[in-house]
Amino acid sequence: MKLHDELYFEITAEGTKSEIEKFASFITSGELDDFFELSDDYLIFSDNYDYASGFEAVSVTVSNDDYGIEINSLNPEDFLDVLCSAGKNVTIHGHLFDVDDEEYNFVSDVGSASFINTEDIDFADELDQEARREEMSDDDYE
Repeated sequence: MKLHDELYFEITAEGTKSEIEKFASFITSGELDDFFELSDDYLIFSDNYDYASGFEAVSVTVSNDDYGIEINSLNPEDFLDVLCSAGKNVTIHGHLFDVDDEEYNFVSDVGSASFINTEDIDFADELDQEARREEMSDDDYE
């Protein structure tokens, strides 16, 4: 999958303040410029960030809100390989999408340098199973 033209994203990292500081520093360091440029304007820290000690839990959201970043194309998996490797000491989750509503959702647990495409996860709870049965029965009537 590739995203094209304009990129939008909302990525949240959660962890201790000291690890979130390292992650935020990486985001603005220029290491991701091969994909697209990020600045500290994209960083939104949790309300408790300023008052938290180094070992307290905080979060930072990296988002470009409604302002797309012009790109030719982006392979989300290549981007996330670099991002999640740098953020292996925090939990990261979020989504990337383009103007055509192509979307890539992911999660990377603390301690892992990799990520999971959440589209591949089958939560299979009772409501999902019931929805599938209803969808299948609706298809029978068409």
